[in-house]
Amino acid sequence: MRYPHHVTLELTAKCNFRCPYCYCVWHEYPALAKPELGTDGWKAILDKCLEDGVDDILFTGGEALLRGDLFEILGYARRVLPQARLSLFTNASRLDEKLMRRFKRMHVHLAISLQGLATYGAMTGTRRSYKRLLSVVARASELKWPLAVSMTITKANLHEAADMFVAAALSGASTIQVGPVILGGRAAASQELMITREEWEEVKQRIRALPDTSVPYTFCDEFICFCRSDTPKRLLEKWGDKNHKPCPAGKDFGVIGPNGLYRTCLHSLPNS
Repeated sequence: MRYPHHVTLELTAKCNFRCPYCYCVWHEYPALAKPELGTDGWKAILDKCLEDGVDDILFTGGEALLRGDLFEILGYARRVLPQARLSLFTNASRLDEKLMRRFKRMHVHLAISLQGLATYGAMTGTRRSYKRLLSVVARASELKWPLAVSMTITKANLHEAADMFVAAALSGASTIQVGPVILGGRAAASQELMITREEWEEVKQRIRALPDTSVPYTFCDEFICFCRSDTPKRLLEKWGDKNHKPCPAGKDFGVIGPNGLYRTCLHSLPNS
């Protein structure tokens, strides 16, 4: 098969966070993460990206910074795809100024997630504070290297969603993406964290009513992945949007999991 022009490479299923709503499908189907490709395996994937004309690659996990060969893989990607846009999504727990400068030299764009303020520890399954993450955002801004911030809105952090947005914007986020918990991954067993569509619309209204911060932002309205064939009808009826637009998954973008298998999107299964 031919890869679409944008692909996400899930370099590892390993992660030092335990977010209770993590969308990664291997939380439901562990076999999708095994065995993880080695360095040469990912280089072969990048060779195919070159052959298929891929021009936009997002490296993620799990937590990609846990791979000891990450920079070998990124360096190879930059050599074989010198004009491609390369990005890395990380939970920022290991991101520091030295690494940010290195990513800037390699022209690798960065994206991180802010999953709460008072609720940050609970929403990441850690004892960490949001303050270090915001300091990373601020330092990236000072270094003049764009750092995008994503926010997942849950029942737990719903009350501080607008404050999260303001904190990210004032810290220097280059862009902000906000969305609700998507059914799947760990969230399949933690549906109590999913907000209602009415609550989601209220979140969007609160953010739109904030003073202009000049930071571009987008909303992701998806509650459920329609690419998956294993979703029970009752859940499609509960969380699905009858007016949803056709998904470009598999046409405009695709995903290669830790074991090298291709999927149409982050939330789908192989050949689903």
